[in-house]
Amino acid sequence: MAEIFVNKNIELALPHLNKLRFAVLELGSCNATRNVLFPDAVCKFDLVRVERPDEELKHDVRSLIVNFSSLFRPGIDFLTACQNTSSDNIAELDAHKKEALSLLNNYFLNLDLHEESLNKVIGKEKKKNDEADIKQTETDFTIAVAEHLLGKLAPSQSYLIDSRGKEENRCKCGCEVLPSYGNTGIGHEEVWHGHADIIFSPHHPENQSIGKCFPSLSSTSDQENTAVKRPHLHVDENMEYTDRKTNAEVKRIATGTSEEAIAQNIVFSLLQKQQYPNSPNCMVPSILISPDYFQILLYDAENDVLLCSNFIDLFNVNADGHLSSEAVVTLWCVLHYRIFCCGLQFENMDEANIYKSNFSRLAQEKWHIYSNCLKNCVNEFPVVDNTAKVELWNRKVLQGTEFCRGMKRRK
Repeated sequence: MAEIFVNKNIELALPHLNKLRFAVLELGSCNATRNVLFPDAVCKFDLVRVERPDEELKHDVRSLIVNFSSLFRPGIDFLTACQNTSSDNIAELDAHKKEALSLLNNYFLNLDLHEESLNKVIGKEKKKNDEADIKQTETDFTIAVAEHLLGKLAPSQSYLIDSRGKEENRCKCGCEVLPSYGNTGIGHEEVWHGHADIIFSPHHPENQSIGKCFPSLSSTSDQENTAVKRPHLHVDENMEYTDRKTNAEVKRIATGTSEEAIAQNIVFSLLQKQQYPNSPNCMVPSILISPDYFQILLYDAENDVLLCSNFIDLFNVNADGHLSSEAVVTLWCVLHYRIFCCGLQFENMDEANIYKSNFSRLAQEKWHIYSNCLKNCVNEFPVVDNTAKVELWNRKVLQGTEFCRGMKRRK
């Protein structure tokens, strides 16, 4: 195996990872108990805010946030430790961590090539009036992101792109690579269901995560979010407050979040928990990415916690066409969440309740499906007709009435 080391870009990125924050969201209403596709998902959410514990500041209510450095402490500690050790010591590390570090180093070694490929495709991202052209452009971007960014950073560098109608599409950067296509359907036809744009690490199901590609991401939305005020019980390293400057920023974080992506993230996290019930960390991510920004959603299926990151620049603001080192390291940590994310640790149920999204309560009517019957790798979901049972019952009643004429009731 080639010598493993910590690339200089990684060292430069590490101090900036503390800037990444996650807002804690609560769902106010949703259509999770209906048989709807992800694009039709209704998922109205609010920010969770807490009161300060100090008596003199108890009326000072701020948005509840979770720092990236708390959730991904194992990953940050690992990279920090690798900066201060020899390549011989790195070679003796855990095989999974060593493989992950090798992927990150190799990506930075080939950074110019990947930047060139992405820029060629993103440069063609023009808003067109023709809907077919827009769909084609979104497909091109999805392929480029999978082949030249996220797929290269994911465990085993493996991914699957939704295959429906795209099997012949190749990467348009000039490499002409035919990407990996497959069935990316997740969910259940009686509840939320549909197809993820990308599933990462398909050959290692326990490490899977999903991606959603957008032609653009915006921090504005028609949805007006209010904040859910909750009492504050305890302060630990996971629970942080926004200061007044960032309080408005956190609100902007949430307002641009896709309801479709939230539904996908919740379903996929519940699917992972269903398939791997003994996993020590049930907080599963999904990545929302556009040519300019990306955003991370995290849903903890064990504790019913929904987190949403701020918008993160994909490229350097002052260096046109160059990927942000912080963005690359952040995406790498998220894609390797099974080894680099520790999740949230609660001291008691009262503390855990502060963070709850209340999805399990809203989906209670169909909770048996979400907890036991979700499907994976589906090509096409069967159509569910909600009126079928009623019509069938009426038909049997009418047939029975006709059939029973002239008969006597048994005593």
